[in-house]
Amino acid sequence: MNLAEQLKEQALTEARRQAAREDGLAALRREGLAALERTDFPGRKTEAWKYTSLRALEDGHLSALAPARELEAPADFGGHRLVFINGRFNEALSQLPDEAGLEVIRLDGSSEAAPGASTEFTTPFAHLNAAALEDGLMLRVAANTAVETPVHVCFVSSADSPATSHTRLHLELGEASSLDLIEHYSGDGPALTNAVTELHAGPASRLRHYRLQSEQTESLHIGSLLLVANRDSRVESYQLMQGSRLRRNDVRAILAESGAELDMRGIFIGRGKSHTDNQVCVEHRVPHCQSHQLYKGLAGDEARLVFNGRIHIHAGARQSSADLTNKNLLLSRGAEVDTKPELEIYNDDVQCSHGTTVGQMDHDALFYLRSRGVDEKTAQRMLGLGFVNELLQALPHEGIAEWARPWLGQSLEQQ
Repeated sequence: MNLAEQLKEQALTEARRQAAREDGLAALRREGLAALERTDFPGRKTEAWKYTSLRALEDGHLSALAPARELEAPADFGGHRLVFINGRFNEALSQLPDEAGLEVIRLDGSSEAAPGASTEFTTPFAHLNAAALEDGLMLRVAANTAVETPVHVCFVSSADSPATSHTRLHLELGEASSLDLIEHYSGDGPALTNAVTELHAGPASRLRHYRLQSEQTESLHIGSLLLVANRDSRVESYQLMQGSRLRRNDVRAILAESGAELDMRGIFIGRGKSHTDNQVCVEHRVPHCQSHQLYKGLAGDEARLVFNGRIHIHAGARQSSADLTNKNLLLSRGAEVDTKPELEIYNDDVQCSHGTTVGQMDHDALFYLRSRGVDEKTAQRMLGLGFVNELLQALPHEGIAEWARPWLGQSLEQQ
């Protein structure tokens, strides 16, 4: 039995155990289990996973759920904070919203309001998340509602031995409404966070979404993110992440109705022997939509970064405008970056562009700083922060920008 088959057997064992529970999540679990049974885990010959091995999971992460723990919450950016520890809601550390028009629904089986499993998720990890879910969160914003205070959802994962926590976040943003949503992952130990996030922006709405991934080096994270933008909506997505033993992000953005706009920006940093794989697909399914993507990566020591950005213009999606830029900086000779931008276009009446670069640190700039008495590590950190400063300055949330600068600086100094 190869690794992919072993992982599927472990996942199915846990999913079948959870699927036997009868509560408000029973239908979702059954849908997830059925999809998981039909889906194979990726192997060495799976194109979308050719740069990322799941060998780190052979220690048995999928065979055990992370136990309940009492931990501290991560950084507080103000506003409404909802904390999950190892996939379970922690009321003591949370500050429940009390704004009119904002509804918070626990996905713990106590409510029948749980959403169904989306057909847009195709990975076995997303199916496992649905099949084994114990607790999660659904946010609903009523039409014509401007939520003034950001909603900060914290997912903390920690374990002493290999284990998994399943996290799920679902947002339904009503017509002509607005929301700032902060999705923050932290943790330590050999814990795998298997995350699923589904965000729906209603007609003429405005969503500003931050996705922060600051787990420690030995942690693992496999995430599935779905963004759906409807008529005349605007979605801004900011992703900040540091590398860990295994980090995989499958991001799918769908421009589903005319007039939708999408702006995606991201920073990812790898040090030590960390591995970070970002797979981003933006689909223009209808006419008159715009999307912009800018991602920057920094890789040092023996870290590996993978970025695959794909723009898919469907037939009939006339007058689409889409661009993708991925810039990467190598901080050492042992680091590696694999980047591949893709355009798949089935319409002539479009404006599309894509580009990627991989380069080394400017030796003249490094020499200049060294000649002024700056040590090599500090000089690298300064130049690295300068490389991503464009994106840091573009962060609308000042608290996140203030948190990100020292956090990224520490990430650049890790060995």
